[in-house]
Amino acid sequence: MVRLISAAILLPLALYMIFRGGWWLYGLLVLFVGVATGEYVRLLRRHGYAAPYFFAILLAEALLADLFLSIGLTRPAVALVFLASLAWHVLFDRSKTKTENWLLPLAGAVYIGWAGGHLLLIRALPNGGYLLFNALGAVWLADTGAYFVGRAWGKHHLAPQISPKKTWEGYAGGIVVAGVGAAIIAGLGGFGWVYGALLGLLMAALTPLGDLGISMIKREVGVKDTSNLIPGHGGVLDRIDSLLPAAIIGYYYFTWVMGIGA
Repeated sequence: MVRLISAAILLPLALYMIFRGGWWLYGLLVLFVGVATGEYVRLLRRHGYAAPYFFAILLAEALLADLFLSIGLTRPAVALVFLASLAWHVLFDRSKTKTENWLLPLAGAVYIGWAGGHLLLIRALPNGGYLLFNALGAVWLADTGAYFVGRAWGKHHLAPQISPKKTWEGYAGGIVVAGVGAAIIAGLGGFGWVYGALLGLLMAALTPLGDLGISMIKREVGVKDTSNLIPGHGGVLDRIDSLLPAAIIGYYYFTWVMGIGA
């Protein structure tokens, strides 16, 4: 019940921000990217690294801002954050893992900020709200199909050392459900069921890597969720782990394969 209540509050909010686009969606992503990056650094700290929050969150937000504002912020921001963080660790870090403390937080920040920013790039395309709904919808269909099929018929584990509950049967079910569902959504929207089916297949086949990647980190750290911020759902990073690769896949699918905005 707690999980359903949280979803009933957050899902309409996310859909509204997608519908409005612009600063509305950017503001939502500023919050999500900042919190998710903080959760990632928290995992590193639980693993024994003296990882600072400040540089990682600053880098993630700088990358996100550059993709939204297009003001050439990436190069100087990345350079300054890397240099400033390097200087901090050289001068003040007294731990035995200085190199890891410097680079691991920044690596996660680049992934979360840069990948998350591709949601903004999709929304900025012609008819971007509908395209973004298609991309995210394909991921949600894949997750739903994988859950129910895996629960009913799952026997062969997909990655037992990382996520014991995921099965090959569930993975296949997610691909089928996402392919069919995304084809229907795309057909109703008028941009072609074939394109929709291929989008669904790609999302279902590739986005589980995002989920498994975060699960890999949690498994090493020994936690179930990245935080307990969202009742019944864990942390923000738990909720967007599959959406990060989906944003990249969706953007280049729409621009390269479909030629939208080219």
